Amino acid sequence: MSSAVLPLPPLTLPPDRPAHLLREVVYDTLKQAIVDGTLPPGERLRDGDIAAALNVSRMPVREALRRLADEGLVVAEASRWTKVAPIDFSAAERIYPVIWTLESLAIGLAPQWSADQLALMTGANEELRHALEIGDPVAASLADDRFHDVLLEAARNPELVTIVRDLKVRVRRIEIGFFGGTGTATQSCREHAAIVDAVAKGDLAAAKHALEQNWRGSLDRGQQRYRAEQEGRADG
Repeated sequence: MSSAVLPLPPLTLPPDRPAHLLREVVYDTLKQAIVDGTLPPGERLRDGDIAAALNVSRMPVREALRRLADEGLVVAEASRWTKVAPIDFSAAERIYPVIWTLESLAIGLAPQWSADQLALMTGANEELRHALEIGDPVAASLADDRFHDVLLEAARNPELVTIVRDLKVRVRRIEIGFFGGTGTATQSCREHAAIVDAVAKGDLAAAKHALEQNWRGSLDRGQQRYRAEQEGRADG
């Protein structure tokens, strides 16, 4: 059986790299490739092909695939195949409410809001707007993450940050597909601006409300896009 050519860049690490560092780099590389769609849902993942593409041995690849399976990003049938997991849109319906609740908590925990923080949010929102204008859903998702990261970091609660970021990994593939529909996704920029405006005025209740509306709007727009795609496939 011939090896598949995977769209993965060979890793360039120093020869004296610690084993644990190599494992983390391989894991991070595969995880990012799955999240951003470089490795699409259903892609067969053979450890030998991946090892060859990344220029590493099979052992760190196998460890990375096990971790990704535990996180739901990879599915496997013992001794038969390993594949990139399908995108579960229903996960967004379960996870988004948890995220907006925790981010709302972060807004309340922030001891103060500086001009630098407001500038970072505004800048991230402009990056989001630009990414949507040029039709780059991956860049749009990253810019959206940067915007919300400012809210999380302001709480100065590392445990809260870790929980929310772990949850976001599970829905980021959905978000990238959602930001592909730029006609509706641009509403996110306006919702972000409302959050910044409320925080700047010190109206945390309004900021929390705007934040929830942003997440609810994203969920609703994503559902509409998902239903439209499903109907299009059925018609085709």
